[in-house]
Formats: sequence, structure tokens, C-alpha cells
Amino acid sequence: METLKLSRQQSARIAELPEDYRVVGVDHSVPLVRKPSGQIMSVQQNGRLIVATIAAKRRPVATVSPARD
Repeated sequence: METLKLSRQQSARIAELPEDYRVVGVDHSVPLVRKPSGQIMSVQQNGRLIVATIAAKRRPVATVSPARD
């Protein structure tokens, strides 16, 4: 299974998400998050959340590692 290294902005964004948001996969080294409504969002390198593509929603889950200083 792939290990994903997150940018500091991605780590910060994921850390501040409410408890009911879940990291569910990866699309080309970009983590995917499921909102409580079921919508899949991708966490861009700059920490911004955007709606994931249909192809991204089908990617397998990977292990996510927090950014290192």
C-alpha cells in the first residue's frame, strides 16, 4: 500500500476538519475526504478543499503520513 506524504497545508486542513469528515482515499498523491453528506472532496497541496473527480472517487485508500518539519 502507498504511503502518502502530506504538505503542511494539507496536514493542517485535515487536522482542523470536524470529526465526521473522513480521509477515504488518494488521487495522484492528493488525499480524498468524505463529508458527512457523502460528497468526496480532495485536499489540494495548498490545503484547499475541492470537489473530487469521478475517477478520483474510485482510487484505493492509502496510508497517510503527516508533514515533517
